[in-house]
Amino acid sequence: MQQANLYQQYKTQSLETLTKGEIVVKLFEEASKQISMGIFFSKGNAAKAYNSIAKAQKIIQTLDFSLDHKYAISIELNELYLFIHQKLGEANANKDVKLMQEILSLVDDLKVTFRQAEKLARVQK
Repeated sequence: MQQANLYQQYKTQSLETLTKGEIVVKLFEEASKQISMGIFFSKGNAAKAYNSIAKAQKIIQTLDFSLDHKYAISIELNELYLFIHQKLGEANANKDVKLMQEILSLVDDLKVTFRQAEKLARVQK
């Protein structure tokens, strides 16, 4: 019981010390994981596949809501996030594994891009 509390404290502290950029990267990592799980579960457990893709949609929606619209790039990211959210919904409704794989590739590219941007931002500080 005490170990569980210590682990929970560690997790909380770890999350609280992340920069905004690191949080964005973590969200992309989790979205990627959920889409991958959706693809995996689509072969045998439709309910788990559906739930995984729905979680990925929620993460993408969270990323969209977190955009700071005082920056021009936010408009383009907003459109991209809406596209990803829509395509995930379409893939989920149609159980379209190929579309899930395409969106996974896009999310993974974004994850890498944001990871590199986070590293550059840290170096410039």
